[in-house]
Amino acid sequence: AEAAVNAAREPLGDSKPSIAFVSLTAGRDVDKVLDSLGSLLGEDTPVHGLTSSGAVLTPGGSVTNGLGVLLLSSDDMNAFATAYDAEDGSAAVAALKEKMEEQPQAILMSATPGAEEAIVDALAETFPDVPVFGGTAADDDLSGQWKVLTNGKASGTGVSLVGIGSSVQFGASMEGPYTLPDKASVVEATKTEGRRVFEIDGIPAADYFYELLGEEVEEQYKNGGLVLPQTAQKPIGIKQPLQGMVKKIESRIPLVKRLVDKDFEYITAHLAAFGGEEKYVDFFVPVPEGSKLVMMESGDGPSSGYGEAMVNALEHAKLSMGENPEPKAGMMVFCGGMAIAVGDKLDSGIATVAPGIGFPLMGMTCFGEQGPLPVSGKNVQRNLAPASCYLDERV
Repeated sequence: AEAAVNAAREPLGDSKPSIAFVSLTAGRDVDKVLDSLGSLLGEDTPVHGLTSSGAVLTPGGSVTNGLGVLLLSSDDMNAFATAYDAEDGSAAVAALKEKMEEQPQAILMSATPGAEEAIVDALAETFPDVPVFGGTAADDDLSGQWKVLTNGKASGTGVSLVGIGSSVQFGASMEGPYTLPDKASVVEATKTEGRRVFEIDGIPAADYFYELLGEEVEEQYKNGGLVLPQTAQKPIGIKQPLQGMVKKIESRIPLVKRLVDKDFEYITAHLAAFGGEEKYVDFFVPVPEGSKLVMMESGDGPSSGYGEAMVNALEHAKLSMGENPEPKAGMMVFCGGMAIAVGDKLDSGIATVAPGIGFPLMGMTCFGEQGPLPVSGKNVQRNLAPASCYLDERV
């Protein structure tokens, strides 16, 4: 931890860090790292962090068994407000509200699998029209070793929030690097409960997806189990109608046209598991009953390490900062499922985007991504997407 903190502190000079963003791979000793951070940074420097799947990301490539630390400093005491709770997202949201003297321009969140949509909903109720960006804590093998971090504490059910004050020049984007097939087959989720889908067009959901995906998921279809590698290149789009929509906010997120047609925008979802004899399937996002679903195409994304998607995510985030953006630091959330899909190509993707960075950037691979839809501005839980944010403060 000392080497990471010293490297992150060097650009600050004599300025005291206002906040520490931290990511580390789940196999590291989280408690030991947090103890070291407390000693090196002081207990009064807020920590916002989470565990990453397999690696942390840097402009130089992915780092296995890694630790990333990004320090920001501001003269404005209201630049960053933080809140954390070990298990109650609503409590964390309420605590953030108490600390914010003004409406934040954006909120960053870290949560654990299964809790994300409830936190997004609580944020929407408490901070209406404020864009939310975040990533879900992850581990290396879906064994539940993920954790959300704060000062001296880590929790497998935790939530950490950061409110971004108006003095920070901030920009962010959430990309879905997929296209709609020319002749997309649209089906309806006719029986669902949360993230579990029981029926598609009135037939068992497992039967439908087995016919669609074929023998590569035969074992899981018969006996149940995870299918993350098999489905990471086959995102499911959940259609979101646009007819008659009045845009709630003047979104600063550029329109990502590939995920929008004239009537719909789409939430990208990762099919996670088959339920065996019960013939349901599970996703990593909620699928409301009656949702219209379509399988999308990933093109050459997996073979190129999704380098184009990373470039777009960073460029769109920069554009959303307004006139004359001068980012001093950045973060990237990269979907853990996409990392599974690209394998060794991940570093090729990072190499594609690296020349355009030119500032400290910390990245992590997550089990879910949160961000606003490009047209409606509605904050949602989604999968299989890279997100990025820029912050203009001393780093």
